[in-house]
Amino acid sequence: MNSTCIPDVGYFDSPKFLSMVLHMNTIISTPIHLFGFYCIIWKTPMIMKSAKLYLLNLHFWIFSFDYSISILMMPFLLIPHYAGYTLGVLSWFDVSVLFQTFMGLFFLASE
Repeated sequence: MNSTCIPDVGYFDSPKFLSMVLHMNTIISTPIHLFGFYCIIWKTPMIMKSAKLYLLNLHFWIFSFDYSISILMMPFLLIPHYAGYTLGVLSWFDVSVLFQTFMGLFFLASE
């Protein structure tokens, strides 16, 4: 039995990898979100005019949740323990982790 205290972690377990993946996700999803807004606003058929605002509202909240997770918060969870910290823009401005958690849950619940 090998009982060393050195954890077996690699690059894929690092905060740097998580930040890179979330930034790449933002770069890929931004044009898709903007195209979705364009389609909802300008290309929605007249027969769906009554649902247009509902679609726009839902797309706005999905857009907000996506950006809150991938830019503003970037939660780095330490599994299997109930622990973690944030790497995003809000942590640069010393916003508390508790507020960031409530903000993420608000955007998730608003969808």
